[in-house]
Formats: sequence, structure tokens, C-alpha cells
Amino acid sequence: MLARHPLTFYFLIAFAFSWLMFLPGVLTYFEVLNLSDSVVGVLGITDLLGPLLSGFIMTAVTEGNEGIGRLLRRIVRWRVGFQWYLFALVGLPLVMVFGTLFRPGALESFQTLAPLSVLP
Repeated sequence: MLARHPLTFYFLIAFAFSWLMFLPGVLTYFEVLNLSDSVVGVLGITDLLGPLLSGFIMTAVTEGNEGIGRLLRRIVRWRVGFQWYLFALVGLPLVMVFGTLFRPGALESFQTLAPLSVLP
């Protein structure tokens, strides 16, 4: 059945996994569950993996191990020039930092990281 309707089941699996990981955070907020903030944070990040997990499941169902291999090779294939990777890794964080610094009151509220504050 999954192979006959791959797109439908891709979205069903992606939404189901994401919402199942998101639901404990909502239930903790409404005090139905009593989970720590760190567990809720980990589950909140894990719920972002729903589309990735669904993609791997549906690729395995429709194309088998060979399809998974092709999918993994396509994920790591470089398709743009080096300068764009450099921009993504260095340029975008710099734009975010400068954007924050130009915001009124940003410098006054800046706090150093705890491990750096113990250095002389």
C-alpha cells in the first residue's frame, strides 16, 4: 500500500512523526506531563527529522537499498562552487551577528559564554 501511494504516505509519516515528537512539549506546557526543559528541547529538535525519516522510509519501500544508496550519494554531491559554501558557513553567520549588533540595545544586553567568563 505504501508503494502504491508514496506521496500520500510520505506526508502522513512526516506529519505523524513530527507531531508525536512535538506533542510531549505541548502536554508539558499544559501540565499534563511533567518533563524537564532539556527533554522537551531535544524532542522539539527531533520533530524536525520527520520529513527526513519519511523520505528514507519511502525511498526504501519504493526503490530498496539501491534507492537509499542513490539518495545518500545525492545528499553529499556538491552542486555549487566553493564560494557559496564559504558564504553559507561564514557569510550568513556574519550577517546575523552584524544585524544583531545594529539593533538598538543589543550591545548592552550582550553576555559572554560561561566557559569564556572564567578566563582571566
